[in-house]
Amino acid sequence: MKIAIMIRTVLTCIVLQFCSTIAVAEGQSPVMIPVPGKNYEIGKYEVTQAEWQAVMGYNPSKFRSCGQNCPVEKLSWNDIQEFIDKLNAMTGKKFRLPTGEEWEYACYGGKASTYCGGEDLDALAWSSNNSERKTHPVGQKLPNGYGLYDMAGNVDEWTEECDEGDCTMRILRGGGWDDDPQFSVATFKDRFIISGRNDDHGFRLARTLP
Repeated sequence: MKIAIMIRTVLTCIVLQFCSTIAVAEGQSPVMIPVPGKNYEIGKYEVTQAEWQAVMGYNPSKFRSCGQNCPVEKLSWNDIQEFIDKLNAMTGKKFRLPTGEEWEYACYGGKASTYCGGEDLDALAWSSNNSERKTHPVGQKLPNGYGLYDMAGNVDEWTEECDEGDCTMRILRGGGWDDDPQFSVATFKDRFIISGRNDDHGFRLARTLP
């Protein structure tokens, strides 16, 4: 019964998009931000361990001790597709990963900059400079101009983009907790095999607006 209530609360928050601070399994439900001038919305935060647990029933993260409001990590692109399929079946929505172009446009937050949202990486992101070799709860650093948090740092974010036409490899953006500053530059693209898992790889949701 407790699990059913938890999942129902999560899904209500996803559909209605009003509960940015409601605690669900000690975490937060996804909140989506419409991108100005575009026909899609993107997650205000990286998907958290609580959100993954509520849909999938397990937590794959290495940094579980970080807490349920920390980004879920150590998951593959394929794992994320399974999560999205289940989420869409539960909600009737069509959530997905952002394309590379969508991710980069949202990253800048309406203003060109070296990093997502500005020039001061330490103010914007958890990287090798300040992370103490671990992830941190989402939303602790400054947001970009669109109100998106952790577009740089914390976890490197999977996208839909294939690696130069090779879709067995996909592109990740933003850099992670263990990356040096040059890998958090807004234009930098990382790549990884779709079945591979890493403890600095996570994601945020996107959705085409009706």
